[in-house]
Amino acid sequence: MRARLPFLLSAAALVACAPRDQPAASGLILWAWERPEDLRFADEATEVAVQTGFVEIAGDGLQARGRRFPLKVDRTPAITLVHVQIDRARPLVWTPALRAQVGAAILHFATAVPVRRVQIDFETRMSERQVLLDVLHDLRRGLPHGTLLSMTALASWCDTERWLDQAPVDEIVPMLFRMQQSGEALRNRLAAGGDFRNPRCRAALAVATDSPIVRAPPGRRVYLFNPRSWTTQDFETARRQVESWR
Repeated sequence: MRARLPFLLSAAALVACAPRDQPAASGLILWAWERPEDLRFADEATEVAVQTGFVEIAGDGLQARGRRFPLKVDRTPAITLVHVQIDRARPLVWTPALRAQVGAAILHFATAVPVRRVQIDFETRMSERQVLLDVLHDLRRGLPHGTLLSMTALASWCDTERWLDQAPVDEIVPMLFRMQQSGEALRNRLAAGGDFRNPRCRAALAVATDSPIVRAPPGRRVYLFNPRSWTTQDFETARRQVESWR
């Protein structure tokens, strides 16, 4: 079994921010993924979701590490994000012991920054859906009382699969970017004023700067993904596109 302990954030990745009261959210959230980020340009109504941890499940073990890159913000991020993935090169052996270790690692990173909302990003194959549900249930039990739990989801999950109804989360964020050709019908439906078939997927969504921003129903919390470090120009361009259909 492989594991890296203790699960500590690297010193270079500590969030640099000035203490400020958390402002009322505008419904726009910047994702700060694993790259150096300086988000001090963001206005006070824009939230920040910071990736604080990475957990890879490999066979009967795991590898876990904290954020490796610095994040500069003017206030404490509103959301912590933990990315989880499964090593496809090693057959998964999902035992109670491994489940407990994975849960402990995720909880550590999820609570590395004091926030009210925690998010899990974990794409799984159909045969692995129960692993994702186990992770979510364990995290829900371990989080401080009152903490909201969010999960990202492939857009297709929100349209064709009912297992999401078992997820113990407060928010499901369908990702409307890098969709396969089969997603064309969904994109067209959303652009025409339609919606996801699963009502649980109608509170939030995610779009990306390197993909066409799909017109979607208004009133959603919108997460913004950028495959490179954010710049003021990237942010303003994405915000204008989102606000054009809000």
